[in-house]
Amino acid sequence: MSRSDRFFESLKNTARSGKLARPRLFGILNLTPDSFSDGGAHTASPETSLEFAAQMVADGADALDLGAESTRPGSDAVSVDEEIRRLLPALKLIRARFPDLFLSVDTRKADVADAALAAGADCVNDVSGLQFDPRMADVVAAHHAALIIMHMRGTPETMQSPENLVYDDLIADISTFLLDAVKKAVRAGVDPARIMLDPGVGFSKTDEQNMALIHRAAEFRKLGFPLFYGISRKGFIGRMYGIPCPTDRDEATAQLQLDLCRAGVEALRVHNVAVTLRAITAAGF
Repeated sequence: MSRSDRFFESLKNTARSGKLARPRLFGILNLTPDSFSDGGAHTASPETSLEFAAQMVADGADALDLGAESTRPGSDAVSVDEEIRRLLPALKLIRARFPDLFLSVDTRKADVADAALAAGADCVNDVSGLQFDPRMADVVAAHHAALIIMHMRGTPETMQSPENLVYDDLIADISTFLLDAVKKAVRAGVDPARIMLDPGVGFSKTDEQNMALIHRAAEFRKLGFPLFYGISRKGFIGRMYGIPCPTDRDEATAQLQLDLCRAGVEALRVHNVAVTLRAITAAGF
């Protein structure tokens, strides 16, 4: 059984248990010099990145999500070559150290995904929901890889423009987008048993809409796929709770993640694995 099959089987076992259980935690490894949350603190060398990855695993991470292009609101795109240059050295070291660990790569670009999957990644986390690169689904299918499909309108440069923040029905509109993307992926040959869905908190959403996606997470259960949420340290938490520094938002993040746990969300993308794990364990998950 492949790493992806084992990972997704573990999600099914959680669902079969008949009770809400601890979601899988994806530790975030930013390999960009302009990350909103840590400003490239772990990019001095591939060995530095590996050291931080190992710490997250020791803290309880079930998987890692590696990203080499910032997609925060207003960020600029980087070239394929630069994204690969940032990503692959750390990815190869992490895969060698942790041969059984599920690794996801946060990229919108098919060529980057192709290189990362060939180097040992298991999953592509496409924040564009297969909109940015028309070849992405084909690449994922060719590698028999897993796929995280996220909802977003526009690009990081334009996603917070007024026209991208208007919804007829927030949950229904996002659900339709996600299911349409699933159909596209499956037509390309992606195994539906290896797909997770992310409603896209912080992407093309107002602060109030972000909170609605958290408090109404259970409504996405009807889509029939495991749910993946990334709310960690995001700007709306800072604005709504008066916490300007991203690294000071871990406790507030953890409190909001408890709502996601209660809704049965299967996977959480987090910066501070230790704080998250303590919070959800104390809450009985």
